[in-house]
Amino acid sequence: MPNDMQIRHDVLAALDREQNVIAGTIGVEVHHGVVKLAGRVDDCTIREGAERAAEHVDDVTAVVLDIDVARAAAVGPPTIV
Repeated sequence: MPNDMQIRHDVLAALDREQNVIAGTIGVEVHHGVVKLAGRVDDCTIREGAERAAEHVDDVTAVVLDIDVARAAAVGPPTIV
């Protein structure tokens, strides 16, 4: 079984191959095969793609998501009536 450093390397490579994920926007920690993905992304599809990519890496036993989805800036401040 690969060690956590090898799993982290493989997860980072999988994230690089994921179309919607921008390299360096998601942090990766691994502890006994459990992968924690953390960061902030602009869209739910990016978060889902990162999760899917990590889940498909050999020897990953679980994926924990700590990824926030940023609110769209176009919404603007609330209107006071």
